[in-house]
Amino acid sequence: MSMSKVDDTKKQGMKILVILVLVGFVVFFGYGPLFDLVGGGIPGRVLGATFGSIFAILMTMFLLNKQTEIEQESKKSERVFDEKVVLYKNILAMSKEMLEDGQLDTKEILALPFTLIKMQMVGGDEAIKIYTSFFEKINDIYEASDDEVVQIPESEKQQVFSLLSRFAVQCRVDLGISDTPIDESIFARAISVVQQSDKAIKGKRDTSKYTFNGKAFAKGRLVHAVVKDYVSKNPDTTFDELKKAFPNEWQAGGAKSGNRAVFVRLADAEKLFEDKGHRRHFFKEGETIQLSDEVIAVSNQWGIGNIGDFVDGSNKNHNADISK
Repeated sequence: MSMSKVDDTKKQGMKILVILVLVGFVVFFGYGPLFDLVGGGIPGRVLGATFGSIFAILMTMFLLNKQTEIEQESKKSERVFDEKVVLYKNILAMSKEMLEDGQLDTKEILALPFTLIKMQMVGGDEAIKIYTSFFEKINDIYEASDDEVVQIPESEKQQVFSLLSRFAVQCRVDLGISDTPIDESIFARAISVVQQSDKAIKGKRDTSKYTFNGKAFAKGRLVHAVVKDYVSKNPDTTFDELKKAFPNEWQAGGAKSGNRAVFVRLADAEKLFEDKGHRRHFFKEGETIQLSDEVIAVSNQWGIGNIGDFVDGSNKNHNADISK
């Protein structure tokens, strides 16, 4: 329902109300003398019925107009409510994708201003204010590093999640789920649970280093170093030959998934980054590896669940002598 139609309905209602008041004044001050003038009887009855009909018609028009105005406002409110629900859900989903890998990249940062602009269109003032604080914090973290992909410092994570949680709480108020923000004690307990969960994950996270050619590497860098070393010793290796030397199964943790691989063509890695916004391979300057027929990018998606297959396979098939 457009704002012009709602405004027109309000103006029409005001006109009818003004006419109703004017007729009321006329009747109040002029009905007695007019009734005396016609002398009662049938003319008086006709006059009374006429004024009564006029009042009934005007009152009915006013009430119908008011009902229409209420219905229009209700439809507008419902539409805005639906838009807010979709927007707030999208913001939280986008934030989840942005934060779950603990990294911020250019595509994620560029998406934030557009979200804030959408917030300014239909969001509540307090929700906009809190989301702006979240936006500013993410910007500060990203600007603190010259890297294209920035790791969110552990010391900053809780503040980021706290701001996001406060935004969710304000959305609750803005959507009318609650008249007041969540009780601070409940909010503090929720944040405490998030912190406890994060600590539990850290406790299970394997941060072990691996030694290869006399140097210590984290998991992703280890794989990159091993593949690069193999290619340097076998410069005529083709893409298909390297696939046989380092099969996909070594990265997929035994799942034999076609979507998981130790390395992919550079073009495929760049397209994945463009489509998903997450850098899943090493392809910055100096990280790509030239084969005899292709340029490849090694996966950086390595953890406790799949690094063992790669280490065992490399040691067994290529005498890599990787040690933990």
